[in-house]
Amino acid sequence: MSVPGRQHLAELVSRATDHTVGVDELLASTEPLTALGVSSLSLLRLADALEAEFGIVIDLADRTLYTAGLDGLVTLVRDLGASV
Repeated sequence: MSVPGRQHLAELVSRATDHTVGVDELLASTEPLTALGVSSLSLLRLADALEAEFGIVIDLADRTLYTAGLDGLVTLVRDLGASV
């Protein structure tokens, strides 16, 4: 399995927020996703999308999803078995 990279993950995050957080904003930021306005519901939607697309399992008890920025998300997805 592969991860197309930051751009694609930024698109998935933006889609999970119904585009209230833009791709360009995500790519430019080092802030945690939640600091950018990604809600807990959007994080659940994102976890579902990541699992479906990359065949990985996101542990919702792992705080990384809630505290990581886009680069942290890339690392998380890679660590869960997808290759960048």
